[in-house]
Parts: sequence; structure tokens; C-alpha cells
Amino acid sequence: MRRRDVIFTGLAGTALAACASPSPPEPLAQLPDGRLLVVAPAADFDPARPPPGWSRHGDRAARIHVSPEAGRSVLSFDAPGGDTILRRIDGGLVSTPILHWHWKLEPSAFDGAGDGLPRGLRIVVGLDGGGSPALIQPSRWMRWGAGLPDHQRRIEVSLSGAGVARRDLARLELSATAEDGARRVLRPAAQGLAGGWIAESVDLLALYRDFFPRDTVATTRISFVALGAMSARLPEAAPRAIGHVVEVQLFR
Repeated sequence: MRRRDVIFTGLAGTALAACASPSPPEPLAQLPDGRLLVVAPAADFDPARPPPGWSRHGDRAARIHVSPEAGRSVLSFDAPGGDTILRRIDGGLVSTPILHWHWKLEPSAFDGAGDGLPRGLRIVVGLDGGGSPALIQPSRWMRWGAGLPDHQRRIEVSLSGAGVARRDLARLELSATAEDGARRVLRPAAQGLAGGWIAESVDLLALYRDFFPRDTVATTRISFVALGAMSARLPEAAPRAIGHVVEVQLFR
């Protein structure tokens, strides 16, 4: 039997609601090059009132909104972070193993914040159908989420660094973390990355095989993609924006 996560505010409604089968997610839009578009928010997209197939999870005090950046609409994440916006999908891991997106961390998230605490952006992918839930031993910090779509595994990809005294000292690392706390560094920490847009591509199939070698990848489905910012307490004088994400795609 599949695991269902506990809702932050209590149980997920009545027993009748818990037994109801959710409607299937809407198919993803296909781009001319065959890629599937997961996230590309329109200017009128409202994360505070997400449309069907979308949901919010985590610290609702955090602000997620759409803002203009270089002539396009992007998802922006403000301090204190800790919240995510999630889209339900249903795609085969083998048929669409590559996750591609663009993101930017604001330098002000690090400037004058020499507290040593991590801050950054994250993308969390939920996967289902490849293994037994009995194998899962989720680490405590991964137990975010309320009413998440059915899934057996989660992989989080994050771009993050510690708060430092000056923004030019910020070192950002790209890493992937599985539900059991296993972690892989995908790009070592480096300076000079904050403030610019970074195009990322991650092979989810390779990560899944690495993290969960006993699972059956042929039956594994991608059940959701969630975007968010890590919890961060910025200096009083700093702008509230932590970072931005846009153009999340899946392809082979």
C-alpha cells in the first residue's frame, strides 16, 4: 500500500475524502522540440490561489509570486522561504529522464548575512511505482509536505550556500538529496554564481538508479515537481527576494 504524507494542519479532511481518487493531472504542454513544459508561469498565475493540478505546501507565511525578469514571467520566492508550489504530473521516468530549468539566486540573500546558515532554491521531484514503500526511511528534514500526491520516493535538487559577510564571498553548490538522506554533489561550491541566471539539466534516471538501485525504473512514474526556497532569515535591510525559477521542462 502506498504511503501518504501527513498534512501539516491535521488530517486531510474526512475519511470519505481520503478514500476519494484524485482526478488525473492535465497533460503537459509539448514544445516544438518535443520537450514537455512543466512550469512557465503566465503573468496572471497566482501561487496563492493555484489552479487545478497545483498546490502549496510548507510555510504559508512565505511569499511565492510571479514577477517580470528580462521580459518574461518567472516564479519568485521571498524570505522567509520554506514553502513550495507543486504541480501534479504523470510521466514515465524512462521516457522523460532529463529535468531542465533556469534559476537565479539574488546576491542580497547572502550580503551581510554571515550566519553560516544555508539559503537557496530547490526543486523536489516525487516518483512512484518503482519500489516498495517499506524500503523508505525518510530523513526528518525531508518530511515537508501536506497532502502530496501518492509517491514512494523524493529527490531534491538544490542550489544553495551559507550566509556570508559579503555577497562576493557566497559559494553556491548544486546537490541532490534522496529521501533517506543520501546526498550527491552535482557541482562543487563556487563563487560568482549569485545574481545571474543559471541553466541546469539533471538526469533524473541516473540519480534514481544511483539512489535506489533495487527499484524497477521501467515502472517508475514522475508524480509531481515542486519548487521552493529554503528557509532563510535575511538581514533587516536586505530585499526579501531569495531567488527565481522559470522554464522547467522534461525531455529525453
